[in-house]
Amino acid sequence: MHLALPSRNRPTEVAVFIKYARKFSCGDGVDAEKFGAAVTAWWITIQPTTRKAWPPTYEPLPEDFSFEYFNRGGPNGVFIMILCLSWWANALTPSMDTKKFQLVVHDVHWVLEQIASRT
Repeated sequence: MHLALPSRNRPTEVAVFIKYARKFSCGDGVDAEKFGAAVTAWWITIQPTTRKAWPPTYEPLPEDFSFEYFNRGGPNGVFIMILCLSWWANALTPSMDTKKFQLVVHDVHWVLEQIASRT
């Protein structure tokens, strides 16, 4: 069964994407600063309670730790977060500071590694 990532605090562009037949162009023209802030807020919101601190920490996790919200396949699962990162990346220009973007990408990567190491 495919489950969706929680929609609370999800960027509005994602709802538009889902509503309008999943056209990837829904993310074209997003404002990098505003969209990045929305993606970051959503990412923090969907973290397990013990990972709500931002910037995140990368302490060893207990063996029984669960990333249940992220271990979701299908069109509304972790794919949506990767899509958001893609839209954000496309909105960045060479003159912009990319530290916030890099931090979220690093954290998503770290979470995916944790999921992969537990399966």
